[in-house]
Amino acid sequence: MKVRSFASGSSGNALLVESGGIRLLVDAGLPPALLFRRLRDAGLQRGSLSAILLTHEHIDHAQGAAVLAQEWQVPIISAPETLRKVLPTPEEGGSRWAEPLEVGKSLRVGTLEVTSFPVSHDAIAPCGYMIHSGAWRICVAVDTGDVPGAMLEMLRAAHLLVVEANHDRERLLNGPYPWHLKQRILSPTGHLSNEQTIRALEAIVDNTPRWVWLAHLSKTNNTPDLARRQIIERLTRSGANFIQADILPPGAGPVWDSTSLWADAAR
Repeated sequence: MKVRSFASGSSGNALLVESGGIRLLVDAGLPPALLFRRLRDAGLQRGSLSAILLTHEHIDHAQGAAVLAQEWQVPIISAPETLRKVLPTPEEGGSRWAEPLEVGKSLRVGTLEVTSFPVSHDAIAPCGYMIHSGAWRICVAVDTGDVPGAMLEMLRAAHLLVVEANHDRERLLNGPYPWHLKQRILSPTGHLSNEQTIRALEAIVDNTPRWVWLAHLSKTNNTPDLARRQIIERLTRSGANFIQADILPPGAGPVWDSTSLWADAAR
């Protein structure tokens, strides 16, 4: 199983999951031209993408989805309410690419099982995804202002956790954003702070090896150094020796490859 980040943050989000010939794009929040470029740089072309999974309809997660679906003839999997927001009307052919998945339900895409679970965000039907190959489980949980029980259980079950670490609370409160936007971000339907993320990760710490990608960092209200100091160093101090954490950049990011993990374990 291989996972690579194409973009992470308020300017756009997209993540590619590959396993056994199945390729899933989780979110398509880049302008179409840039999204196509990132896909082709990863060796993909028309006919090689199996499906697009959308977490919600906000532009930084969905702006390239409809064009990609139509040009590459690939289905978009998401909550029915999200699909109605993102795709053209049925009269315009939008329903041709829609594959509804109710929040909290599962479906199979080839050899992969995809399970949707609720998150807490100010979108119409926001969700995260667990993608299960049989041997490996990837959990994507971004854009949420709280950590519902279903999300925590998915994080606990995953090997790779892609989880939001949007802002440092003090930096946000003392920063340039207008008060109404600060309130939105801090609300239970906004975005997770570094402190909220660390509490969620501390709640699932055990002896299971896990890899964590800290995602959706705000350019204004967080920095990689802050997230590293507040989350990664604190995990280390708390004895979470079985968690390896990294920070996703706004542009093309790291690659997680289960094949290399097995090889490292065998040495």
